Amino acid sequence: MVDVVECPGCCDGPYSTTTTFNDWCSRAMPGLMMTVSRSYLLRLDGKLARVDDCSGQQFALGDYGDYSDGNFVRTGNIFAHMRAAGMDREDPINFLTVISISSSLPQVANPDDLIVATDPSGDYLFLHQPRAFSLAANEPVSLLLKASSTSLTGKHLVTAIIQCSDFYTFDEDGNRRDLGDNSAPVNGNHSTETRMLTPLCAIASPQVWRRESPCIQRMARFKSIREHFDALVDMHQSTCTAQFDRSANKQKKDIAIKFFSDLFGLKYLKNHIGKITFFKRFPSMTETSPTSDVPAAGGAGEDGLRARISTSMGYNPFRGGRQFAATESDPRLKTVLPLLHRRCQTLYEQCDAPRQYAHERRRVEGEIKSISRTLGADLVEHIRIVHYNAYPEPESSTEATHRASTVKYDRQLDTLSVVQDIKALQAQLDATEDEDEQRALEEDIAGKILWLFWCGICGEADELLPKVVEYIRREVKVKGLLEIYGIATPTSPSDDQAHLQRIMYDAGANTSKHQLWLDARARGQAKWSGDRGIPAMDDQGTTPSTSRQTPVV
Repeated sequence: MVDVVECPGCCDGPYSTTTTFNDWCSRAMPGLMMTVSRSYLLRLDGKLARVDDCSGQQFALGDYGDYSDGNFVRTGNIFAHMRAAGMDREDPINFLTVISISSSLPQVANPDDLIVATDPSGDYLFLHQPRAFSLAANEPVSLLLKASSTSLTGKHLVTAIIQCSDFYTFDEDGNRRDLGDNSAPVNGNHSTETRMLTPLCAIASPQVWRRESPCIQRMARFKSIREHFDALVDMHQSTCTAQFDRSANKQKKDIAIKFFSDLFGLKYLKNHIGKITFFKRFPSMTETSPTSDVPAAGGAGEDGLRARISTSMGYNPFRGGRQFAATESDPRLKTVLPLLHRRCQTLYEQCDAPRQYAHERRRVEGEIKSISRTLGADLVEHIRIVHYNAYPEPESSTEATHRASTVKYDRQLDTLSVVQDIKALQAQLDATEDEDEQRALEEDIAGKILWLFWCGICGEADELLPKVVEYIRREVKVKGLLEIYGIATPTSPSDDQAHLQRIMYDAGANTSKHQLWLDARARGQAKWSGDRGIPAMDDQGTTPSTSRQTPVV
């Protein structure tokens, strides 16, 4: 049985896989199980099964605990969790079934209800009048295991027990050697009234109780994002106003600005767009601006980057270059304009200077590859489209060849509102102790921070890139832009980058991992509260016990 549930998100990323091991050819189980028993081999329900020696220990069906190197330490029994799960504690018979038992060696006869189990060394264990009980492979047991999955993470479970009236071996001289005495009923009630012996049991690790450890590197990345965001908005301001503290805060902000600039690839984007100053302006925006500082370029209804250059900015030969005075004097474009002018000229003169062309092309390829490894990767395709659209259409063309950008961001984002939402989520994260809830909150916080910064970067890029392209068009170097268009092919993202992009865009789509987690928990609680009547187990198809005795429950 495979359980499919709505996943609230994880920290392993969309390309991460985990290998898990479960029994593929065994008796029916209440869910996926990995048997860890190794001591003896026999047949249960006609299939070979490994069981452990539990003589001398009072193990019962449904016991759970810690298992290591063949040693099982009992810490409880799942039947004690029935009442908390809304199940009928008075009728545990619905949760167990009688299974057939036979010798592991087909050629061994079973006279007088005698079963032979073998151990790895080839020795025999003789069981007189044995009977076997297993957890039922039905929905009630499966739901009970799920209900206890949070509190019993990493525990192992006794899934079957074998009882008998006597068990023994023979020594090398052929003398019978009786083994220890043990007594335990099948319903989890550890009493010494019943004198049936329980020499063997099957121990397994339920899949629903297994949980992979969170990706340490990814959790550390989430923590770094939160800490550097806190430094930018002064979420933990010092009460002291000494010069030393002001200097320390400035240093933290500078480190935070570099952290996020590297995360979005601004070091390399400035050679194509200009210098993005959003992060330097962001601390003051959170203190004074009631709305976002994202420029509302274009129509009010637009929510993505503009890919078409406004014709009002076209070159006018009668006015010369005076209309571009503001563009050339913009300090954010001080570096990119002469750099891109020289680059386009070099790429345009491929035939005249092939060596310089090859060198410049390698530089562009390196920059594009570096940007593609950051969260600014989607801007690469946008730059390509803007460069393509900047090339003048042939006069004879009757079809519009302009392409639209697929990059989206929120032009009307309220910065202060988002910052307050992040602070509220951070307070929830600090207050919760549930690991699953913590992971969901950490993703939501990181996603909101990245989406806020992505919108700020895109807003400034929407302002600068048209100016850069129009400057190149004025200088009649637009063919060089087409060369960059042909070079600027983004590469595939890494797993970590793809995961951060996913949570960033999820935040933009108002998809909350924490809310999904809360909804899933509420559905689970509602299901437990509604499942008061547990149907009796269907015994059809089960094989009768080899013992003529009635199971004790």
